[in-house]
Amino acid sequence: MNSKSTPNQTTKTCRVIKDHQAAYPDPLHMYAGETLLVSEKEYPWNDNPDWTFVWCTNQQGKSGWVPKKYIEQPGAQALYEYNCLELSVTVGEEVAGVQEECGWIWCTNQQGKSGWVPLENIECA
Repeated sequence: MNSKSTPNQTTKTCRVIKDHQAAYPDPLHMYAGETLLVSEKEYPWNDNPDWTFVWCTNQQGKSGWVPKKYIEQPGAQALYEYNCLELSVTVGEEVAGVQEECGWIWCTNQQGKSGWVPLENIECA
């Protein structure tokens, strides 16, 4: 999640409609002001140029896909806190969705685990 959350943020009850398996077991968690190594690898999620991610690595060697708008360039400095953690979910599971970003939503499952899930994999009330 990032630290630029809106104060009126609401939690949505969501149901998983398509399985999602987290791809990276030990992802990057960056902090505002942190200097990062930003690769030239960019990925527009679902071919949407407004949802472009860049591959970043922090000074501890952790890497992950970060929304491009979260990185100050030049300088490769993190503008906001951001956790690249994905949440593995299965069809029928109920999760609480909090924040949407670049085609993903930050969710917490009923076991208290949190992470990003693609919006296309869930329906929210």
